[in-house]
Amino acid sequence: MKIYKAFIAVIAAAFIVTGCSETETSEKLKVCTSFNAMYDLTRQICGDRAEIKNLVPNGSEPHDWEPSTGAMLYLEKADVLVYNGLGMESFVDKIKASVKNDLIYVEASEGCDILYGYEDDHHHDEEEDEHEEEEGHIEDADPHVWLDPYNALTEAENICEALSEADPENEEYYRNNLASFKTKIIQLDLDCKNALADLKSRNIIVSHEAYGYICRAYGLNQSAVEGMSAESEPSPRKVREIYDFIRENNISCIFYEELTGSRTASAISEDLGISLYPISSFEGLTAEQEKQNYDYFDVMRANLDSLEKGLKYDD
Repeated sequence: MKIYKAFIAVIAAAFIVTGCSETETSEKLKVCTSFNAMYDLTRQICGDRAEIKNLVPNGSEPHDWEPSTGAMLYLEKADVLVYNGLGMESFVDKIKASVKNDLIYVEASEGCDILYGYEDDHHHDEEEDEHEEEEGHIEDADPHVWLDPYNALTEAENICEALSEADPENEEYYRNNLASFKTKIIQLDLDCKNALADLKSRNIIVSHEAYGYICRAYGLNQSAVEGMSAESEPSPRKVREIYDFIRENNISCIFYEELTGSRTASAISEDLGISLYPISSFEGLTAEQEKQNYDYFDVMRANLDSLEKGLKYDD
C-alpha cells in the first residue's frame, strides 16, 4: 500500500510539473513578424520571453507574399504583429480586415527618417529634398528604413513599447535588451563612419534600389540597375545609362543582391571587367547566413566589408 501511494504521489507530482510547464508556455507572449528584418529586431528585444513566428519565409518577396490559412489562424491567437510599413507588406491590410482578436499592430517604421522618391534624390539640392520629404507619399517612400542604423534603433524602440504594453510583467527585461541594442547601434554607426570616411569612390552601383538609407547615412551615391523590388527588370534604356555612368565615373565594381543575385549585374560585371561584391538588404538570409544565425549586426558589418573593399581598395 505504501509503495502504491508513493507511486501515485510521483505521478501526481509529474502531472503538476508538466501542467505548469504547459501553462507557462501557453502564457508566453505570442508575436508575429512580417519578414526577416522585423523578425530579427523583435527577437533582439524580446529574447526568450516571447514565442515569435515569422510570416514571410526566407527567399520570398514581402511585397508580393499572401498569408496562408494557417498563418491567419495563428494570427487569431497572437498578441502582437510587428511589420515595417511604408508599403513593404501589402498583406497587412488583409490581416487587419480578417483577424478579429485584440491584436496589437506595430508599424515599426513610425517615426523613422523616411526617404521619398529616392531614385532622383542625389540630383536635387538640399532645399528641394526637404520640400519633397514634406510632401512625400507612402507610394514614393523607400521602405528599407532599417538599413540606416538609427532608423533600426527607432524601429526597435517601437517594438519595445508594444511588447511592454502587451506584457508589462517583462517590461524591464525588454527595456534592458533595448539598451544593449542601442549600445551596439552606436558602435556600428561609428565604425561605418570611420570606415567609409576616406574612399576611392562614393558612387555605388547596386542591382536592387534598396540602399538609399546607407547612402544617405554615410555620404554615398546610389545608382540601381533594377528598381525598388529585387524582382523588377531594368529597361534597355536604364541598362545603357548604367553602362555610361560606370564608364564616365571610372567605377570598378558593382554590388549585387546577396539573397537573390542579379543576372544583369553579373552580365555588366563580365562585359566591363569590373568586380562583383555582395550586399544585403536584410529582407531575408542566405542558407549559409541562416545556418550561422546571422543577425542585423552581422549583416550590416558584412555590408560594410563589401563597401570598403569595393570603394576603397578595389583597383
